Amino acid sequence: MISSLLTSVGLGMGAGINAYATLLVFGLLARWQPAWFDDDLARFFSSTPVLIAVGVLYLLEFVADKIPTIDHIWDVIHTFIRPAAGVLVAYAAVSDRIPHGAVIIASILAGGAALGAHATKATVRAASTVTTGGIGNPVLSIVEDLFAFVNALVAIFLPWLVLIIAGAVLIFFVRLHRRLRPAA
Repeated sequence: MISSLLTSVGLGMGAGINAYATLLVFGLLARWQPAWFDDDLARFFSSTPVLIAVGVLYLLEFVADKIPTIDHIWDVIHTFIRPAAGVLVAYAAVSDRIPHGAVIIASILAGGAALGAHATKATVRAASTVTTGGIGNPVLSIVEDLFAFVNALVAIFLPWLVLIIAGAVLIFFVRLHRRLRPAA
């Protein structure tokens, strides 16, 4: 049950960074191994029309995220989409593995992880815009895309590593916050 919760949180974190990359990985894995995810929502994400739609949306995000100003508008719009995607992908990934009450908790945790990851992404992106004039944002975007793809695979295949990833990200941002905090 704990590994299912970690899978949920990991998928939520990934959705908070790039919902479409995370949904694409999950949908393709659910299609490739339908016995792993025996849920109606997982079958929905693995259907051809949904995979095509998510793939197109990923390509749109890939381009939009590289264009200054558009990347910030895209992030504002996705403030609502990414947490919802985190909840849905978490539900689809674990609903057939754990009791219903635990699925609800896992989905809420995933939504919170998605919102936290999204807020962190938006904050880092804003800081990059200020410090690099937006030139660093395309590089950050590529790193975010890679993170979302790899994180989705880790969350599904090696859920215990989600703890290490979350801890490393937390330590990084605590140190960054301390470094950027004005002296009192």
